[in-house]
Amino acid sequence: MGKLDHTVRDHIKAHPGVAPTKIWDVAPGAEYDEEHDLKRQPSWWVDGTHPIPSWCPFFGWLWARTCGKGLHYTCERLSLPRSKGVATRFIYGTHYQGILTIKDEEEIKRREIKFREAMRPFIEDFDGWWSAAKERMMGYYKELKALDLDTCTENELWWHFHDCMDTLVRMWEVHFDGMYSSNFAWVLFEELCKEWWGMTDSSPEFQKLMIGFDHKMFQGDKRLWQFGQDAMKAGLADIFLTTEAREVIPKLEQTEAGRKWLKSLREFLDEDGWRMERLAEVNEPTWIEDPTPAIANIKAFIARGGDFVLDEVRERAAKEREETVAAIMQRVPEEQKEWFLALLRLAQKVGTFMEEHTYYCEFYCFALIRRALLAIGRRWVKAGTVDNVDDIFFFSQEEIESHIFAPEFWDLRYIAERRRKEWEEWLKIPPTEIPPVSTTWDTPEESLMNDVMASMDPIVTKNVIGELPEVRPELKADVYGTRGSHGVAEGVARVIMSLEQLHEVQPGEILIAPNTSPSWTPVFALIKGVVIDRGGMLSHAAIVGREYGIPAVVNTFDATAKIKTGDLIKANGSEGTVYILSKSASQ
Repeated sequence: MGKLDHTVRDHIKAHPGVAPTKIWDVAPGAEYDEEHDLKRQPSWWVDGTHPIPSWCPFFGWLWARTCGKGLHYTCERLSLPRSKGVATRFIYGTHYQGILTIKDEEEIKRREIKFREAMRPFIEDFDGWWSAAKERMMGYYKELKALDLDTCTENELWWHFHDCMDTLVRMWEVHFDGMYSSNFAWVLFEELCKEWWGMTDSSPEFQKLMIGFDHKMFQGDKRLWQFGQDAMKAGLADIFLTTEAREVIPKLEQTEAGRKWLKSLREFLDEDGWRMERLAEVNEPTWIEDPTPAIANIKAFIARGGDFVLDEVRERAAKEREETVAAIMQRVPEEQKEWFLALLRLAQKVGTFMEEHTYYCEFYCFALIRRALLAIGRRWVKAGTVDNVDDIFFFSQEEIESHIFAPEFWDLRYIAERRRKEWEEWLKIPPTEIPPVSTTWDTPEESLMNDVMASMDPIVTKNVIGELPEVRPELKADVYGTRGSHGVAEGVARVIMSLEQLHEVQPGEILIAPNTSPSWTPVFALIKGVVIDRGGMLSHAAIVGREYGIPAVVNTFDATAKIKTGDLIKANGSEGTVYILSKSASQ
């Protein structure tokens, strides 16, 4: 072999028309390109419920590569008549989705036949399907937790990370099977009620049919309330009430009663602590790593005092629900009663599944992926591959798997540093400044009707995108949204932009936020009402607002920009409006 007398740089100079591929792309193949992406897909709507604040690069890649696949998988398995799921695009830490709406009438007819058959098992025994799915997922998680990630070999670590990704794909399949089957039943049931009685899911009678059910997340909240009761009985209440949440555990460690109480809490967290405060992320600590969020919730329950509010509310709601069911069944034609009731019973699973699947799907799965990432990150820091353990969140799966072996031979700091800087810039963009849609239609309304609502995809129409607010000048409201939960409340506004601020909420206030997630549920026991920028009828704020019997105004797009903490406001969930009665003294 002769002497190598040229370098790669020389080669590039010799072929200026062929540039090497850059590795800077955060989500290769899924980063938004307006010039080309709008050619076949005329509407791209921002996901206003998950990537707030902006995702870290790894999670943006993860969502783009796996969530869309899960949507498409279930849309095909159930043969949704008018939707093939969504295409995903990523920009500045935010997810945009293009709804794959089917508009060929012959294809729609063919899919409708398969759809009716595919829905049958869920209509006949949704609880049986969900019970088996939960057992299967927990089996996967148990196996993943069994490996000691600090002593395992590089081969074992590679396979473990790969198994985490494989489990994620399986999780999305379960996730969307349950969401689409139950949510579509909600849509079909609403269509039936609209056809017969002009009743939509924003009608008070419709909403009464869907509330008063228990589930795993509510049970976890009650356990936290019970820990508060136990703390008071043990004489520990003053520690909670006079100490910042982050400093409570060190103080409890100083007393025998405190140590005994902490032992019980840690046993609870070993089972229920596989969760992060954000519904969709991996770059925040789990409750096992940092129990501060659990402590903050317990502290709030102690400060509020009294019984677990939801017990009484749910009992009353369940009684009202069954009375409403009995009354409405009297109006159903005899030959339609069996089908009507079957559809109703499946639609009633929505609230339970939408909240409970968060524990068994997103929380647990993302927590275990985080666990694997941190183990890899620790090895990379020791090898000098990166400077910080959390630098691992700035790489994709392919990049990570390529460098798990012999990390001491790689210096990846230049990638981590560049992407971290980009991410920090993304975080500076206020959610209300993110364009809600990129479209070739003349108006967002046209885009919504032709590409979103036409899909009859319940996840995008009822949850992630929702309906656009109807501005009615005669109401003279300051903020317009849609009706998530009925009722009217007046109170002081509390604007919360992130979970770190949630401890600031005081009893009797009205929560204003970009959106909410299951980690926020305990605060619903304190507030009078909730107003969110994004989210539809089946978003977390709307579902939990109905369960707690408080008004929820959703999909306002700009409530967090127009309302300030301290403003006296009136939230009208029956109208979907918010009125600013007086500005806070600090303005």
